[in-house]
Amino acid sequence: MYPTCFSPTASQPTCAPGCSPLCVSDYNLKRDVEPVDDQSILERVAQMPVSTWSYKSDDPSVRHLGPMAQDFRAAFGLGDTDRAYNSIDAHGVALAAIKALYGRSLEQDARLERLERENAELRKGASCRP
Repeated sequence: MYPTCFSPTASQPTCAPGCSPLCVSDYNLKRDVEPVDDQSILERVAQMPVSTWSYKSDDPSVRHLGPMAQDFRAAFGLGDTDRAYNSIDAHGVALAAIKALYGRSLEQDARLERLERENAELRKGASCRP
């Protein structure tokens, strides 16, 4: 069994020693659960700057990739600070954006199939003309 670990908070900035990097996400531990508009999340992800960078305390050869906490907070209003963001929030944003892209992909597939059918019918009709 995994130890109980929660995403870092101001009072517990890192998981306790020995914890795996699991984000507790049990229905039974939550309240005020509301669905999100996946397409809106995708649009905000598309507008949010994403950069590569190094922490000032890291060797310059150590690079990271991601948004700045201030931009993440401005885009999604999640968490309780604009100086950091929870990995569980980043996971949720990424999954919502993936769902939005999947929905768009299905819509485009259906549209393409319809257009190919119409095109085939038009070609068949054109070949029947004298």
